[in-house]
Amino acid sequence: MCAMERDSQNIYFNARRAAGLTQERWSEMIGCSPDSVRNYEAGTQVPSDAIVKTMCEISGNPALAYWHLCRKSPLAAETLPEVEQLPLPQAVVQMLCAINDFVDLHGDMLKLAADGRITGDEMAVWDSIVTRLNAVIRAAIQVKVAEGGGSGA
Repeated sequence: MCAMERDSQNIYFNARRAAGLTQERWSEMIGCSPDSVRNYEAGTQVPSDAIVKTMCEISGNPALAYWHLCRKSPLAAETLPEVEQLPLPQAVVQMLCAINDFVDLHGDMLKLAADGRITGDEMAVWDSIVTRLNAVIRAAIQVKVAEGGGSGA
């Protein structure tokens, strides 16, 4: 699930440090008070989505938006896959490998979907398909937030 361990290494602090800015300058650039920045970095306050969007733009770290969503929403933390921010070439290779593993399942998917329901004896095959699909989703998100991958928009 979502990488909630990011809380232990404050994601907002890391974004500011990546931008090479003081708390005061960072606060000016993202449009809040230095006290708010200190609270974000101390974990006593969660910034708004608009503030985080600006943080992402300034720091050049689109993964921050993903990690922020996981931190902000328990539902997101429970349902979104855990992702790392990888170098773009590594993220692309991992995604292509995951897609390649998944492509082999199209025949099984067609058979299972033909009658519109998954029966008890089909559940093991379905679970295998979902596991591989989750690997593709995770890998695709890692490409989106990859280091060197642009804005992530």
